[in-house]
Amino acid sequence: MDRFINGRINWPGIIFILLILVVWEVWAMIADSFYFPRASAVALTIVEDWGNLWAATLDTLRRAAIGFAIALVTMLPLGIVLGRVRVLGEIVEPVLEFFRPLPPIAVVPLAIMLLGIGDAAKLVVVVWGASFPIVINTIDAVKVQDPMQARLARSLRLTTWERMTMIDLPAALPRIFAGIKLGITVALLLTVVSEIIVSTNGLGDYLRIAQSDFSMTRVMTALIVIAIVSVIVNGATNWANRRLLDWHYRRSALAGRQ
Repeated sequence: MDRFINGRINWPGIIFILLILVVWEVWAMIADSFYFPRASAVALTIVEDWGNLWAATLDTLRRAAIGFAIALVTMLPLGIVLGRVRVLGEIVEPVLEFFRPLPPIAVVPLAIMLLGIGDAAKLVVVVWGASFPIVINTIDAVKVQDPMQARLARSLRLTTWERMTMIDLPAALPRIFAGIKLGITVALLLTVVSEIIVSTNGLGDYLRIAQSDFSMTRVMTALIVIAIVSVIVNGATNWANRRLLDWHYRRSALAGRQ
């Protein structure tokens, strides 16, 4: 039943989106302004310029995926180690807290100076921004585990590595995945922003060119495509969350009924 409810089509939301599109089209017709393109004009641009938009989308998704993957494979183990090994946590966590408030965009000039305007500079920005949600959530998740799990690990005489991989990681997965979801969102956002600043290709570069040409229709087209891509990525993330953490939600539901 829960799967049916969670997997059903959200018709009220779809109808509301269609209503917004209708209002947009009518409002634009009444305004008849160069600065306010019609929804139909944006849709037509998406169809006519589909090849360029598709290529730009693939470039953006590729950079976001690579940057997020680098952040995940480095920050997830680091977070588990820092959360479990107290001495290392006390040394490294102040450094993380010092750099965490730094806006990732502020890293762009340094990345360009060191790496040029290629993909490497963009990836540095994406990895920087996506790393902090993952590592901070992982540290917190490992620290707040049930004391019974620590006693279980001692009774089984598990090594530190076995404890981190066999007990800490599975138990902390729900909170870790919250950081991963945020990291994915940040990775996609920073990829687009870095493409706007360090212009080569991608949806950010498409948006920059449209803005420099003062083509309001293409600007709105780029924004709509970015929004659609974000919705698809978010939907895929939620799907993976439900599949990987199905055991957690079932256990929570059973605990709530007791």
